[in-house]
Amino acid sequence: MAEPHESRIYYDLARFYDAVFGRAFVSHEHEVIDSLNLRPGQRVLEVGVGTGVSLDSFPPYVHLVGIDPSADMLARAVKRIEENRWKNIEVRQGDALALDFPDNSFDDVLTFHVISVVPDPQKMMAEMVRVCKPGGRIVIVNHFTSPNPIIYFLNSLINPITRHLGWTTRLRARDVMEGHNITIERFEPVARFSIHDLIIARKNA
Repeated sequence: MAEPHESRIYYDLARFYDAVFGRAFVSHEHEVIDSLNLRPGQRVLEVGVGTGVSLDSFPPYVHLVGIDPSADMLARAVKRIEENRWKNIEVRQGDALALDFPDNSFDDVLTFHVISVVPDPQKMMAEMVRVCKPGGRIVIVNHFTSPNPIIYFLNSLINPITRHLGWTTRLRARDVMEGHNITIERFEPVARFSIHDLIIARKNA
């Protein structure tokens, strides 16, 4: 069984990703980015930028770096950047579990629908906190399993299938958020009736 980050959905099927997943996620990704009120001169990191479906919602006065392990995904992101002549955006290959940036490099660190895909979500969270500046924000949009034990059990039943496709249904928000030098400011559904949650945490000074 492939690890989530090795799934064919994220590599061999990259050319279908926008049609299958991008349309489902793009609207609330844009809404979240708009709500952040990013300021001129800020440095922002998107972990798991994929094909770049979120890129057009970032204002031109911030410097955005996007990383992703998939060269095929990044090729599509680069095409978006070139077609739109975005001078403030760069993308590169990178590992969410070992971010190739110094400590305290970014004002905000964002990730959309990625943390349940990597094999070690806690390590990914630790890396995002590490590269975020004190006082900066870590922003996560993802589906987390319910703390209700019955719903957790039901999610566990389909987990072998989703693991094969590339993600886990058993990830709990508390398992990701606990133990880090952060303060959670928002934890709520990303939209009404949405199965995805928005978490905004601020790195403590």
